[in-house]
Amino acid sequence: MQPPRPSVEIAEDLDGSTTQRMSSHDPEKMQSSAGTSQKFCEQIPHEMLEELAPNGEGDYICEKVDNMTEEEAIAIVQESVRFHADDWNFPAEMRERMKRLLQGPKAYGDFYDRDLRIDATLMRHSSPYPGVRAVQELKDDPTVPIETIRAYFLGVAWAVIGTFMSTFFNSRFPSIGLSGSVIQILLFPCAKFLEWVLPDWGITVFGVRHSLNPGPWTFKEQMFSTICYNIAIYTTNSYGMILVQRLDVYYGLTFVNFGYQLMLTLFVQLMGMGFAGYLRRFSVYPVKALWPTILPTIAMNRALTRPEPKENIYGWTISRYRFFYICTLTMAIYYWFPGYLFTALSTFNWMTWIAPNSVVLSLLTGSITGLGLFNPITTFDWNVATSSYAALSQPFFATCTMYFGGILGGLIILGIYYKNMNYTAFLPINSSSAFANDGTPYQVQKVVVNNQLDPTKYQNYSPPFYSAGYILTVGANFCFYPVYFFYIMVNQWKTIGQAYVDFYHGLRHGKGNYENAMDIHSRLMAQYPEVPDWWFLIILVGAIVVSVIFLKIYPLDTPIWLVFLVIGINLVFAVPLSFLSATTGTNLGLGALIQVITGFLLPGNTNAFLFAQTLGSWALAGYGDNMVQDLKMGHYVRIPPRAVFRSQIGTIIITVFVAVGTQDFIMTNVKGLCTPNQPSRFTCANDGNPLYASSLMWGLLGSDRMFNSLYPLFKWCFLIGTCIALAFLFGQTYGPRYLPSVQDQLRQRLSRRTFSMLDRTLFPFVASLLWLNPILVIQGVQHWAPSNMSYKTPGFILSYVFMYWMPRHRLAWWEKYNYVLSAALTAGVAVSGLIIFFAVGYNPKKLEWWGNTVSGAGVDGRGTGILKIPKDRGYFGPEKGTFP
Repeated sequence: MQPPRPSVEIAEDLDGSTTQRMSSHDPEKMQSSAGTSQKFCEQIPHEMLEELAPNGEGDYICEKVDNMTEEEAIAIVQESVRFHADDWNFPAEMRERMKRLLQGPKAYGDFYDRDLRIDATLMRHSSPYPGVRAVQELKDDPTVPIETIRAYFLGVAWAVIGTFMSTFFNSRFPSIGLSGSVIQILLFPCAKFLEWVLPDWGITVFGVRHSLNPGPWTFKEQMFSTICYNIAIYTTNSYGMILVQRLDVYYGLTFVNFGYQLMLTLFVQLMGMGFAGYLRRFSVYPVKALWPTILPTIAMNRALTRPEPKENIYGWTISRYRFFYICTLTMAIYYWFPGYLFTALSTFNWMTWIAPNSVVLSLLTGSITGLGLFNPITTFDWNVATSSYAALSQPFFATCTMYFGGILGGLIILGIYYKNMNYTAFLPINSSSAFANDGTPYQVQKVVVNNQLDPTKYQNYSPPFYSAGYILTVGANFCFYPVYFFYIMVNQWKTIGQAYVDFYHGLRHGKGNYENAMDIHSRLMAQYPEVPDWWFLIILVGAIVVSVIFLKIYPLDTPIWLVFLVIGINLVFAVPLSFLSATTGTNLGLGALIQVITGFLLPGNTNAFLFAQTLGSWALAGYGDNMVQDLKMGHYVRIPPRAVFRSQIGTIIITVFVAVGTQDFIMTNVKGLCTPNQPSRFTCANDGNPLYASSLMWGLLGSDRMFNSLYPLFKWCFLIGTCIALAFLFGQTYGPRYLPSVQDQLRQRLSRRTFSMLDRTLFPFVASLLWLNPILVIQGVQHWAPSNMSYKTPGFILSYVFMYWMPRHRLAWWEKYNYVLSAALTAGVAVSGLIIFFAVGYNPKKLEWWGNTVSGAGVDGRGTGILKIPKDRGYFGPEKGTFP
């Protein structure tokens, strides 16, 4: 927000009327006005007010600005500068402006009084984050209907549909799903229909009347139904374990039946919900816990249920609602081309078409088994373009850092591959599958007897071998844990440490989560009763009891103490991981850490490995994180915490049955499921294959064999990650203090030419490291196999346009349409993808022509290595009988 030039302009207010508003084109009149009437809001031009109050709350903001004293404003700004000093998402321009404001009116210049009060008002009565301002409500009416019969009915009904969708397409790569922002659009016309047809019949319970039709469909009802839905779409958390255990292409265990699936899915979901009660102190109540990925859902909710002022934004006058449906319909029609009619538009590996049989060209630019490097245009498929990054909601700094981390990862993969480390040059360069030493997919049935490794069969067959891309993914995962743990716990200790204190006082003394809250959202939520911690604790204990019974009933050979070990690991490591998700929009589990520990403690036990992975990586850190995300959504839109709790527990129990039934349908009816050439892309490249590969690596062979014999470099990755974290913490702590003096000394000692060269090259690079987030770099490095740069480049381009350029040059347009556009295109893909599958994919109707075969016709589609398997032996690697 740059101070505008002085003038007097005629501006159109939000209600369409015109008023004379003094902007900054006449400093003398400005200062005179400020000194006599103290109407600081009159100094705010219309465009600036639109940015400060994008949802029509301009009068509220103006009132707070005009009524704030200078002393109060200074105190708020001082506290905010201190509190947000380590906030990655805090606008840099605003931070610098606030620092200049604290230097006083002479140092700041014109409009000191106005800008001081604006920034203080944003901090105390609004939000400093433009994305939050675009969706927030600054006033609350607790009498608005929320938990109505129709809201529950629609929320649960769509949750059933959404569970079916997410489970059905989970094994497709890339998967297709209906996000909460999409469901809102489909839910809204259903709600308006019920509003029209249902009678006002009801009953009174404890003095509260519950009617079938309490009146017009409200903002909070819409949001409540969406939260009911949101929690349901994560019932696929246990599906990977079931898939790997049950399918013949993996382990083919016959005891995995409907009862097994139901019991596993139920306690996994409930345990995650119980764990959410612990995580909410760290990832819901702190104002820094922004959760950028939920903002599109809230934005679409506003577009549907709130009347919009008629306004012209850079020539755009269309309403959000109409804009959504036009974009959704357009995408639903268009997706038939990349989804079925012309699939080369989806996998647009056009550079490999030049020389389809060139191995080098395929490795570097290929989109299927290659790295996708050097290809600037990789897809015309929205689903592919947004599969790696939430390009229209995730902060650009996060996307940019991860993207360049991905490029670094690609270069490391090339080094591994061309050095033939661990025989990777005999395999595809980037695959999530496990291979035998003859280059074929690994068949675990050849080395397992009674779910245990048979050493004789193992020596007569092969150890599992992995691609260079997968080796990097695993190694970078091990680097990630010490980096994220140390960096976040040190860098964000002020926030996390206070949350630990509040958590203790909440358990010991019943302290509320909203006491002494600075932000407007927590203050408004303080009027609603909180969910006691013991409610979540009861659910967690109940889920633990069911998990113990589960281990006793089924022949998994898994000790009960593993349940408590996994919970203990999550109590320590899930907090910084959840905070990372809340601040950057990224979402990772504790899978790699859990698998190493399980592999050391229970080597050769694949079922114990899969159980620990499902419970430790997804149920607690992963699913608990998703539930915390919904709690934050309710926090933003003022849904009472207990209402969110009731909706979550009820929806979970219902949708578990839907999820398990859909799993059964998929595993018995989709032909060729989890095979590389499945016609509808149900290849399991992102669920079954990597989990199966990990179970072989760490479950069957064990961590000791992997670390000390097969892949000894892995054990050093934890140390490398620790060193990276300490280096960044040291540099970012002491760099700003000593770097300027070092530069001054070098300026005096070096020649002008030499210093000028360093000033253009080395110094900017070192300065960039002072704000670079190493966690995001490592995340970018490890996000390979099966993904590659062809899935990342389009997301990076979209993020630059919509999350960097647009907010800086077209902020008003961005605040109104950005999140709506994201939801609309995703909805179009989901609807079209479902129609395509049941129309031409369920009983496959192949459309054979050049546009559907060219992408996989060359080396990129076949996935071959640069080295040939020796013909004399018929396999690569160590001699049989000498395998480690």
